[in-house]
Amino acid sequence: MVDPARARQPQVFVNSGATELPDDFIKHLMSGLTDLGILNVFMDRDEWWGRDLDRIFTCIEESTVALAIFSPCYPETEWCLDELVKMKERANKKKLLVIPIFFNVSKNDVRNFEGEFGDRFMELRKRYAKFKYDPFRVQRWETSVMTISRMEPSLTWETQSSSIPLAMDIIREVKKELDIASNPGFSLPLEFHNHSHLELTNGEVFVSALLVAFLLRLFIARLVFTDMTIFGTAKWLVGFPVTIVVLYQLHCALTQQNRRAHDA
Repeated sequence: MVDPARARQPQVFVNSGATELPDDFIKHLMSGLTDLGILNVFMDRDEWWGRDLDRIFTCIEESTVALAIFSPCYPETEWCLDELVKMKERANKKKLLVIPIFFNVSKNDVRNFEGEFGDRFMELRKRYAKFKYDPFRVQRWETSVMTISRMEPSLTWETQSSSIPLAMDIIREVKKELDIASNPGFSLPLEFHNHSHLELTNGEVFVSALLVAFLLRLFIARLVFTDMTIFGTAKWLVGFPVTIVVLYQLHCALTQQNRRAHDA
């Protein structure tokens, strides 16, 4: 027999992971989406979600819209960040629209890993470094946070008043995006990606540059240069990647400045 839950086509996936979200916010959000006729709303807040990431990834793959609800405690949940990585992958393929929502946290704190959000993310990084867990997993988390937090449309709630209006705003935004997606021939616009191909972590740039320096030292330099002394020193193997990181950061800063001037 076919599982009815599997037979239905999911449309909205809610990525939050944080238990700090008020119950009335969750209630109004879920009931409001259901009232729109969206019967398949999947939320990772339930405890059992974290035990089966493959099942969650399937829900993400089958969704049209995903909501990434960032909050101060968001980085505490590892599988929540794994979901974000999957959402970014689908968004890069133009198969998922991700709407970032900033719940009691500023956009800048999330995008720049500052404030309480940044502190908690750094704690997670230190924990992984201490026990020598997969460093590339942490880099994927960081890149996904930077990329998705810059996507538009986005919504923000930073007051201590009722969060119910935010739930209603989310519902209206989801309805608008689903209406657009239901049109024949619809595809996600290039503008949707908004830095998705630009944002790399310093660690990713450094490791890539270090690999290039190592390969240059082994295979290319000896064919071009007669003096190989410099290529065998730490100044080259460390200095070259550091220089590339600095140049990359300068490139990102100039690109961001040009984009702000264009938007203005």
